[in-house]
Amino acid sequence: MKSDFDPDQAATAEKNFNEFFRQWWFSVMVMVLICYTASFSNSLIQQLALVHEAVAQGELWRLVTSQFVHLGFNHTMLNLVGYLIISASFREDVSPWQECTGLFASVIGVGLGIYYLSPEIQWYVGLSGAIYGLLVFDLLLGWRRSPFLALFFSLFLAGKFVYEQLIAGPETVSAEFIGGLVAIDSHLYGAITGALTGLIFLMFQKMRGHEQSGAPH
Repeated sequence: MKSDFDPDQAATAEKNFNEFFRQWWFSVMVMVLICYTASFSNSLIQQLALVHEAVAQGELWRLVTSQFVHLGFNHTMLNLVGYLIISASFREDVSPWQECTGLFASVIGVGLGIYYLSPEIQWYVGLSGAIYGLLVFDLLLGWRRSPFLALFFSLFLAGKFVYEQLIAGPETVSAEFIGGLVAIDSHLYGAITGALTGLIFLMFQKMRGHEQSGAPH
């Protein structure tokens, strides 16, 4: 009996999987985490949310954990799809480790920004602010290779911030969709953090390039 096993096909499949894993391991990990936290009970979400008073009492983990839990299914899917779009759009320009840097710097920036600069926000959950930060970070790292894509997202961001900050405020269509007010300041804090992180990253990248070019051969 002839075997259907083809070593060449198996080798190709393994190569494709390894390449997919190399490019997507961090993005997949974040998306799995978002989906997993969607199953959390309301009481557990309350323990992980950014509650201003609780953070003031020393529960600092809430600055981070709050951004990986959501209000419900719609809120989860909105952030999940947004994160996937950004990750896929800049997949060839931003490595998983760079994405990790941009996302978690934005998470910290959003958490600290809400706590210190927007104390009126007493309760916060969701990853949207950090997603905006990652988008700005990716734009800075990827605009040379993907200028038209970067231009598109830059125009989107400019329009989005003008609409949120000057026109609509927290009472938006998204608020009705996710079942709660949108903390638009988190988007701004995320974008600022992403920009600063991206500029610092590019600065160190440029410095390292100068050091390598000046090294003796």
